[in-house]
Amino acid sequence: MWRNLAGCVLLAWALLAGAAGLDTEPLERANAFLSPQGMIVGGFSAPASPVPGRPPTGAYLKLLHPSALAANGPDLYVADSGQRLLLHFDTVSQSVTPLREIPPLPGVRIKAGADGSVYVVRPDRGEVARLARDGRPIATFSAKFEILQPADIVIEPTLNRPWISDAAGGVFAFHPSGRKSEPLVGRGDGFSDEFGGATLLAASRERVTGFDPRCRCLIDFDREGAVIGKYGEGELLNPADLALDAAGRTWVVDRGDRRLKIFDQGRLVAALQPPQLGLVDVTAISIDLHTAYIADGPAGRIGIFGITPPSRR
Repeated sequence: MWRNLAGCVLLAWALLAGAAGLDTEPLERANAFLSPQGMIVGGFSAPASPVPGRPPTGAYLKLLHPSALAANGPDLYVADSGQRLLLHFDTVSQSVTPLREIPPLPGVRIKAGADGSVYVVRPDRGEVARLARDGRPIATFSAKFEILQPADIVIEPTLNRPWISDAAGGVFAFHPSGRKSEPLVGRGDGFSDEFGGATLLAASRERVTGFDPRCRCLIDFDREGAVIGKYGEGELLNPADLALDAAGRTWVVDRGDRRLKIFDQGRLVAALQPPQLGLVDVTAISIDLHTAYIADGPAGRIGIFGITPPSRR
């Protein structure tokens, strides 16, 4: 339903047409990094169809303004600020399930867990909620004396601890059950000044990366929270989302100049504009192995792209 041939042809045409009409500022063309595979504009709600390959038989739910994404295997979670809903898309059965209401506020972010759960950052409540696939609450993460306004969450890949950042740049480690764990490197309430801090966070199977608002740069952390790399200074304006791919590259949605920027080994290798991707705008990104889901909020849709490994460019 989502990956139909017409949609792919249209998206490919838009990608090429958009690239042709741009100046030479982007360092690389979009098709060197991404190949269009389809578009999600909505889905049918459960129950699933009894006929294999057919869409579910429930009512159709159209996306209005997807503002945050989290993908893991068959699970695609979408925060749709236009409908004030957290949605779960099952990419196998092609069904969509509304999980709960969310506020249409900036700063609401979501991340998928390896077990299919989803973490929902709620700055308005000063907490992060962990939910099961069906929306049932599993745990709540909060530290009211340290985290005044949660900004993001990732699961650190080696010790499997949730890390939560706040709007001031502090980063805190938690136990998976929800209680605050031992402090990260620094004062015991986040990173001290000499170690830097982060608001946006992203994690792969190997590392955690964050955006430090003080240097307006990207920083890589080891599993204890120490900074082991810094890059992107002078090349970022107002990042709104981060993602890491299987090749170790960092993808940044920069709202300052409306570009999707790609860093490889600390070097900016692409600054793609939305028309190059066949999109009106880029509001969020989530990467699951070799697939990138890119939200186009104003157009009410999500682009599905295959990621080209560096060795094949």
